[in-house]
Amino acid sequence: MSGYSVGVVGAGWMATDYHIPAYRDHGSTRVVAVAELNESRRDETASRFGLQGYDSAEAMLDAESLDVVSICTPPSTHRDVFLTAVEAGCHVFCEKPLTIDADSAREMQRAAESAGVITQVGYLTRYYENAKKAMSILRNDLLGELIEVRTTHHSTPPTQGWYYDRSVSGGGVMRDLLPHSLDMYLDLFGDATVEDCRLRDTRNRGVEDVAELSLAFPARDLTVDFTVGWTQPDVFMRHVAVGTEGWLEFDGDTLSGAIHGRPFEFRHGETPIVDIGLTQLYGATTDDANTERLTDFVDHVVAGDRNTSAPVERGVAVAEVIDSAYELAEGKR
Repeated sequence: MSGYSVGVVGAGWMATDYHIPAYRDHGSTRVVAVAELNESRRDETASRFGLQGYDSAEAMLDAESLDVVSICTPPSTHRDVFLTAVEAGCHVFCEKPLTIDADSAREMQRAAESAGVITQVGYLTRYYENAKKAMSILRNDLLGELIEVRTTHHSTPPTQGWYYDRSVSGGGVMRDLLPHSLDMYLDLFGDATVEDCRLRDTRNRGVEDVAELSLAFPARDLTVDFTVGWTQPDVFMRHVAVGTEGWLEFDGDTLSGAIHGRPFEFRHGETPIVDIGLTQLYGATTDDANTERLTDFVDHVVAGDRNTSAPVERGVAVAEVIDSAYELAEGKR
């Protein structure tokens, strides 16, 4: 069979709902194996998708000739799986966070560079259509000099117990939710330093479920404020940027704002198909950002292009910021 052979590590919902279908649907890849420690989940996934099942990434890589490995396991396992995969010469897509601390992330970067493989960390925000439009506006300085930028991102508390085990997750909500938005701002504004960080454990689960941060981006003389929390029954995410020439605000559904006093509005990155004054009608467009990021990664693999949207180097930068935020918060305590 032709195409790049893919092995998926982890058989949870992220693997079965997104990773395996995305690779199967791409014309240049074929999924041949899954590695999963849980026997029943491994057998069910292997049977459902017609794959060979293995009890570990090492066993899978020993038995299969793979081109790509996709990592969908808890964060504390990412380092070892990543290093094993790149040592075997595989390109790697790794779910966020890249790993549980910056030291491990830097080790992973060195290994990937030495092996010359293509990598991508699974940040999501940049793949929403509204985010793409907003990033283009900000990248081209259409809002003028930025005065205020802030992000609020809340979601439901996780149900899997490992999220509340710092040795497995590497932290709480800050390690879980912040990377998605931080990836976008590091891309737009360059390196960041932590000015302030406050953590709260409102449910006494042993890790923070609310985090409030201020990050300085020296290259733009800009401070970006973040609040992330496991507080809501549904996802609530909003990004706001205000400049001397305009403003914008967006979430997953709507992007709105004004430039030089001229208002604009998009739904899922699309303009209205009908605009009759008080009423605007939009097409039935939706985002599939989870699939698009995997498709983007495969396209880079096919092109032999290591400059993915979020290579391992971005994962290092994100991990360094989050480590610094934890250190600052602990010092304040």
